[in-house]
Amino acid sequence: MELGQPDKSFFRRFWWIIFLLIMLLGVGLFLIQKDKKSSTKDDLENDNQDQTSQAGKNCTDDQASFTAEFTDFSKIDAFQPIGSITGASRGRSYITITKGETVPIYSPMDATLTSIIYAYRGPDADHGEYGFKFDAGCGVTFLLDHLDSVSDEMKQHAPAQPTTSTATNDSLSIPVKAGTLLGYTDGTLQARTFDFLVLDSNIETFHIKPTRWEWEQSLYSVCPYDLFTLEIKNKYYQKIGLSSDTGFEKAESCGQISYDIADTISGGWFLDDESTDTKGEFLLIGATFNQVDLVVKNDSEKTNLRITDYSPKVLPKNVGIGQSACYKGFSNDWVYVHLLDANTIEIKNGSGSCPSSFSSTGTKKYYR
Repeated sequence: MELGQPDKSFFRRFWWIIFLLIMLLGVGLFLIQKDKKSSTKDDLENDNQDQTSQAGKNCTDDQASFTAEFTDFSKIDAFQPIGSITGASRGRSYITITKGETVPIYSPMDATLTSIIYAYRGPDADHGEYGFKFDAGCGVTFLLDHLDSVSDEMKQHAPAQPTTSTATNDSLSIPVKAGTLLGYTDGTLQARTFDFLVLDSNIETFHIKPTRWEWEQSLYSVCPYDLFTLEIKNKYYQKIGLSSDTGFEKAESCGQISYDIADTISGGWFLDDESTDTKGEFLLIGATFNQVDLVVKNDSEKTNLRITDYSPKVLPKNVGIGQSACYKGFSNDWVYVHLLDANTIEIKNGSGSCPSSFSSTGTKKYYR
């Protein structure tokens, strides 16, 4: 090689080294990118698994929980148990307000407001009343009803004028925080009460013949106070009972929706094979606070017969097959009930004193 001329072998080696470095760099970048994609996929899968697990936990282990008090406890006379036989709604707890007081109503938890009812309650009502329906998630909904006024925050979502219908259309979807003021009430004119209804579609009420029961309140109503945190629940349970107007009597429990007890007269009975608790005619009999209530309703909520015996000689749960019991109402009326067999009762009613014995003449039969 002459002096001053380039060494060709040197250049060839140099370019081979550059080529190899580029190849190694490319392979390295490919492996890094592949690992990053794999890690991202694994992270997403893990996140999805965590979210799925958390969603399952929220709807099983941590069912809807009421974390805030929903009214001024100091102005409450009584939280009545659910399961009222003679009331319009067996699922609702009727809350009696101390005479002369007005109470605020708050949302008991973070929930989604789905409907605001604003309606006249009864043909003689001179003003509308509000009701608030919420979705608590996990198959739980709740309703706070019979408010006289609404807060400024809620007023922007409420109907401007009252209607004659209390039906809900669930047209809203508004997040509401626990403790949010909904409005105020001094209760209904007749009883100074407002209503608290909770439905949990995860818990179906027991009935001897389930096909007879169609109304959601007959199937899924639960005690509102059981959903509160333990401290608030224990506080509220001290006032579950009858109002002081009749002499406050503390309840042994938060009540029950079904009064069905096999081989006794206690529970629901139906006029024919087609009757349910939403159509046709049915009879309901049961005892609370050692008083016996009996109603006969037609087309779900029209009451044909109503008796409350405050001093019964025998409770329905103790009247078995082949036995009879007569229950006398406050207005001097009576109903005699006889259990023919496990699935058939017959009744007759009248006024004055209870007959000395049961007679099958002129009776009416109902069936499980």
